[in-house]
Amino acid sequence: MYPSISIIGAGNVGHHLTLKLHQQGYNIHQVFSRKLPKAQALAKQVNTEACNHVEEINREADIYIVAIKDDGIASMAEQLSFLNQDHKIVAHTSGATPMTVFDGHFENFGIFYPLQTFSIQKEVNFEQLPFCIDGSNTQTKATLTQLAQSICPNVYDISDQQRNVLHVTAVMVNNFTNHLFAVAQQICKEQQVPFEILHPLIQETTEKIKHTSPKAAQTGPAIRGDQQTIERHLNFLNAYPNYQKIYKMLSQSIQDLHKNL
Repeated sequence: MYPSISIIGAGNVGHHLTLKLHQQGYNIHQVFSRKLPKAQALAKQVNTEACNHVEEINREADIYIVAIKDDGIASMAEQLSFLNQDHKIVAHTSGATPMTVFDGHFENFGIFYPLQTFSIQKEVNFEQLPFCIDGSNTQTKATLTQLAQSICPNVYDISDQQRNVLHVTAVMVNNFTNHLFAVAQQICKEQQVPFEILHPLIQETTEKIKHTSPKAAQTGPAIRGDQQTIERHLNFLNAYPNYQKIYKMLSQSIQDLHKNL
């Protein structure tokens, strides 16, 4: 028999986990969000109850998944400590917050971290994303692993230290690269150049590293040592001093990486 699950948080991650778990046949016992309309909208999709006050979260579920902002997890752990009386499992979905945030509040706690960028508006392919699991004891880890494996084939036993490495590098490959896309889009717009022309290049860049290492796939003026092209680019970027700094820093980083490794 599947365990029942309460979802604490109706944001991007909570939204997709709730729908996926419900789709796989799990009983979603409650959905909590500080913003009641968000909790109600999500709860309606999985035929369960919504609440927006912590004291309304009951002790009838088997697993409580905390899918809220990192800076609220410690406070939420303290407020949910009453669940320890019934030895409930409490896990959070954060990549950056250590599992020890639950220490002293619960006996059975862990990590239930899907490593992917989530947006409510876009469907998530759980067949492709990796799931990172950890637990305060063998049984808790086994339960969370089984739960993750029921919705995703790619489940990894990852420690706090390893997850911190993953989160740092995830910021680099996702948040930082997306920022560069935004910078390029702004420049193109201001210079009246269609940004869409770059879409195939972006796609090819991400596809290429599935078959070769990013280091081996590196191209461009920095790795070639094409100083004349770099200078032309920097001259153009005089109109964008902040972006000029990024260009210089990344060009130097590319050259250093290929010189030292």
